[in-house]
Amino acid sequence: MNSSSSQLIQAIDEDLSTVFEIKDMGRLTYFLGLQISYSNSGSIFVNQQKYAKELLIKVGMTSCKACSTPSKPRNQILTIERESLKYPTLYRSLVRALQYLTFTRPDITYSVNTTCQFWYLPGTLQYGITFSSDPMELKAFNDVDWAGDTSTRHSTTSFVVFLGSNPISWQPKKQGFISGSSTEAKYRALVNTTADILKEKPIGRQTLRLSFVIITC
Repeated sequence: MNSSSSQLIQAIDEDLSTVFEIKDMGRLTYFLGLQISYSNSGSIFVNQQKYAKELLIKVGMTSCKACSTPSKPRNQILTIERESLKYPTLYRSLVRALQYLTFTRPDITYSVNTTCQFWYLPGTLQYGITFSSDPMELKAFNDVDWAGDTSTRHSTTSFVVFLGSNPISWQPKKQGFISGSSTEAKYRALVNTTADILKEKPIGRQTLRLSFVIITC
């Protein structure tokens, strides 16, 4: 439980203790693979360094070289017949584990979305998300990889939505239609981003009185 009011926290604790048997264990620092730290300014930093390190140990990649980007620019993954993986179960398990890692790592969501072909974790274990009490302005950024899938010619939309400086939603998603131009692909990306914002805006309108949203393409 976190709040700027210690009196409010105490009041909630007292109410809960009348119904449940609870124990105050202090500030939350670790939960389900999430590591939480607090700054003097009041911001909260959440990362999964321990979880990511355990993944590298699992696949024997703790000594591999770090990459400067999550994946190779303009990388092409082709759906052609190749030799089957020697350990497909391990690969599938790793992909699922990386999906959980994107909870605090928006920077790797696109790479995870393209089946984790290129590793970026060893040099960025300490990466995470900082949540702070900034002015509550809802804004979004999106981009599109036009016809990036050379097998189907489908484009991929990526976006991240911020409340103030806090990322609250992000997603890479392959578009369901083939776009005839980069402009068409960008419009589709804008639609996907707007649809996600519409899920967040009613909350913002009720609690923060947001009247508009800034979208940067």
